[in-house]
Amino acid sequence: MALDLGMNLAQGQRLEQTLSPQLLQSINILQKTSLEIETAIKEEVESNPLLELDDSVPEEEREVRDDELPESGAELVDDAGSDYDPDNSFDNGSLDDSAMMDRGMLDDPNAGDLNYERYLGDGSSDEDAPFKDLNAASKDADEEWDRPIKDNGKSLQEQLRDQLMLWSGTRELFGQLKECGCTEKRFRALVEYLIDSVSEEGFLLSGDAEHAPVSESSDEYVNEIEKMLRREIPLEETSVPVREAVHVLQGFNPRGIGARDQRECFLIQAYAIPKFPELGIKILENCYEDLLALRYAKIGKTLGASTEDVQKAVASFAKLNPHPGFQLSNARVQTIAADMKIVEKRGKFDVEVTRSSTQKRLRINQTYKSILDDKSASKDARDFVKTHLNKAVEFMKSLDNRYSTMELVMRAILKRQKEFFTQGPAFLKPMILQDIADDVKRDVSTVNRVTNGKYVDTPYGVYELKRFFTSGVKQGASPDAEEVGSAQILDAMKKMIDEEDKKKPLSDQAISDKLAEMGMKVARRTVAKYRENSLHILTASQRKQIK
Repeated sequence: MALDLGMNLAQGQRLEQTLSPQLLQSINILQKTSLEIETAIKEEVESNPLLELDDSVPEEEREVRDDELPESGAELVDDAGSDYDPDNSFDNGSLDDSAMMDRGMLDDPNAGDLNYERYLGDGSSDEDAPFKDLNAASKDADEEWDRPIKDNGKSLQEQLRDQLMLWSGTRELFGQLKECGCTEKRFRALVEYLIDSVSEEGFLLSGDAEHAPVSESSDEYVNEIEKMLRREIPLEETSVPVREAVHVLQGFNPRGIGARDQRECFLIQAYAIPKFPELGIKILENCYEDLLALRYAKIGKTLGASTEDVQKAVASFAKLNPHPGFQLSNARVQTIAADMKIVEKRGKFDVEVTRSSTQKRLRINQTYKSILDDKSASKDARDFVKTHLNKAVEFMKSLDNRYSTMELVMRAILKRQKEFFTQGPAFLKPMILQDIADDVKRDVSTVNRVTNGKYVDTPYGVYELKRFFTSGVKQGASPDAEEVGSAQILDAMKKMIDEEDKKKPLSDQAISDKLAEMGMKVARRTVAKYRENSLHILTASQRKQIK
């Protein structure tokens, strides 16, 4: 039977939406941060001769002025004879006029009573530790065993790879690897795979569906690592290459890197510290759950030690770092530049947009533009200038649109969050992106782009715009019931816990009851969720201090 491979004509209908290059550029400019905008402007100036930075008037606000554009659109005629209209440069209208078009398109205390709440939450028992100079001389000689060298500008993974490059291994190890058919190159690749699985805190990722890949790899050892990370098999039952790769990673500085949980992290550090109390190691090895619950008497009974000795051993844990990865997280701090500022004028708050100094100096190069008025200029020269002039004007309008859209969104936020600016952050109301999108008549994805990575200087500090969007807790079953903002609830909870009797800390139910007395109905489960996920505070039994 012969097959018909000929060409056929057919008619069909389909719904398709196309974004013009100009609109795509506006979307791209809109979602950039202020620092990215600086870079984008400099790159555009380098690539487009029709754009330049006016160094003579650095502080003057530069806009696309009428005298910088051709006297009439008739002077910019393309080969098809259509006129160039600078006020209608977008194929489908400017972004300000494209609310319909972008709908759906722009989407996307005591030594024996260690404060575990602060210790496990902040990353150290020392309030300054996350910010101290790791190269500075230590006041405690016992800390000198593990003081990594600062390496600003490199990520945690890059610094761990540097340590891997300096690692040489032993003959015994390489002999064991050879027996397993694993070369040194392949073994180093396994260590690198583990390095890529290390979180910012310094732990190997848990291997759950959210963090670790579950797809099969062609490398049997990689699959074995994934099973180990997902706790499907214990480390002790893995092959020699996998087991030793984990041990190599855990031998890097600072100690505790590559641990699979907090207990293992503490043990790695305790083993490495000279003269670390033996009782402290035994507590970590055998009584970790009792340690978290501060059951000192039970620990002493289990290990045959007095409660006083247990408390002294627990005090030595202050030398351990619960988040060793932060010691290597020395990448340069990103500078936050506020895009807007909230100012008070005659008793009312207003929004002021802060344009970058680079954009203020951006203008059209008049020397090149004059070629369009020169009748003796060749067609190629005129076409070159015309093309780049169009691009220059479109780029400058995209920048202007970015600032106008940010101002529009911020004014809507200011209108809805008056209590925040007049009374403080605790009075932040529940608000979602759709609320602002409806107010400014833009797609919710546009509002999302505007609020992400954009900052505003307020009387209470510099805030990212997306921080003004918070959830709330309804005060009744009715759809019209009032909502209390999570910020107000969190503030009240933190104050309660800070002022509680440390010998009799408040339970979640007690906190819920006290909130109800303040006029905020919050279920116990909600209190527990806020305490754990937002405030990072331990349970009442774990906060209890024993003298």
